Amino acid sequence: MHTATNGRELTQRELYALLEAGQDALFVTDPSGEVVYMNVAAIHLYGIGDRIEQHGGSINLRTHSFEAFDFRTLEGVRVADENRPVVRALRGERYRDVELLVRRFGDDDPRVYVYSGTLLEGDPPLSVLTVRDETDRWRSERRYRVAFEADPAPSVIARLADMHIVQANHGMAELTGLTTDDLTTRSLTDLEPFHRYIDMLTIATNRLLSGDATHKIKMSLRTSDGAQVMVLLSARAIEVDGRQCGIYTFVDITALETEQREHLATQDLLARSVREHADERDVMAYLAIFDTLTRIPNRRGLDVRLAEEFVRAERYGSALSVLLLDIDHFKAVNDEHGHDVGDAALRQVAHLLQEACRGPDFVGRWGGEEFMMILPETDTAAATDVASRVRARIADETFASISGLTVSIGVASFEPGTTTDALFRRVDRALYAAKRNGRNRVEVATPGLYDG
Repeated sequence: MHTATNGRELTQRELYALLEAGQDALFVTDPSGEVVYMNVAAIHLYGIGDRIEQHGGSINLRTHSFEAFDFRTLEGVRVADENRPVVRALRGERYRDVELLVRRFGDDDPRVYVYSGTLLEGDPPLSVLTVRDETDRWRSERRYRVAFEADPAPSVIARLADMHIVQANHGMAELTGLTTDDLTTRSLTDLEPFHRYIDMLTIATNRLLSGDATHKIKMSLRTSDGAQVMVLLSARAIEVDGRQCGIYTFVDITALETEQREHLATQDLLARSVREHADERDVMAYLAIFDTLTRIPNRRGLDVRLAEEFVRAERYGSALSVLLLDIDHFKAVNDEHGHDVGDAALRQVAHLLQEACRGPDFVGRWGGEEFMMILPETDTAAATDVASRVRARIADETFASISGLTVSIGVASFEPGTTTDALFRRVDRALYAAKRNGRNRVEVATPGLYDG
């Protein structure tokens, strides 16, 4: 047996050496199905080592295929005998990448094999059958699909190359007013609720293509029945049928957003009440949660707010981070310039931190020269960016009678199953590391590094 490549004839020995080096299972048979060569991967894949020994080193692949295996399509339809991969190869058909569910008789656990067949012309002609085990990939994709279809949140699986939808769940059908079949004829950017967010969807998809595991975006969408909802898009990369795809899930956070707005309104009402009423009870309530020097919440106020954000993070699975800041060498400021200058510096730092707050962020005085920022819906990377900007902003600020005032900052993020006390310990130790490593810097509490 020989074949030509680059103008030179390969001997049978050379061809077999090439076949043995491959990762796929390979069989070479004569027209009757008698195996004239199989590589080690083929012996292991089909589990026929013992059979070869029992039959004196020979095996007929056609007979073995009928005796040992049941072949079905991925949809569960039985493959007719004449269309089995071995039979097609022996007929001289050339085919590639035929995916089949293969179950050994007596075994309830099917596997997914990908078959390709070709013919080597000669006298006699020989059939070559290659088999690749894709069971692990198939099971992983099936788990994704089952979870995807059961998810009540609107979700689609779309190709990253063009955002064309390859699968949609019932939640997405309800959101858009289209059937799941209609959705698979469209691109994600074709859907009316997302017209305002084409650029954001493109950015999220490009992030996945560049290697990011997940990406999150907040959106305000109008549903098919006219309702306005706030959703959090969570996009993550997966492989489906050998193609790069993304699962785009849109979690309704309208209730959470309403709760946050109500909380902020309550805070605003409390602040106005404190300003407008001077009776003793109102003053005592103010003093209980606010720091009189800096006029921002004190440690008790921080404890209350952090407990609320913990509940939200656990309920909705949203991100939550905290920053703990300490003014570097503050004792020296008081000793050198006096407490009036030190107090003014504390008020100025508090003001700068309030300016750095975004929507739901919350800042308070932890005690002494320490401050805390609570950052809802902010993961570790984003919280580190906030901390870096705050550190730089304070370092650039001009303080009366003080030159070169800086802060050290620790960063820690919420992890499912943890407690507020554990989070306090982790951010405190991250702050300690920032001061120990030179001050005027940011240190992040890597999960597990500062636990214990």
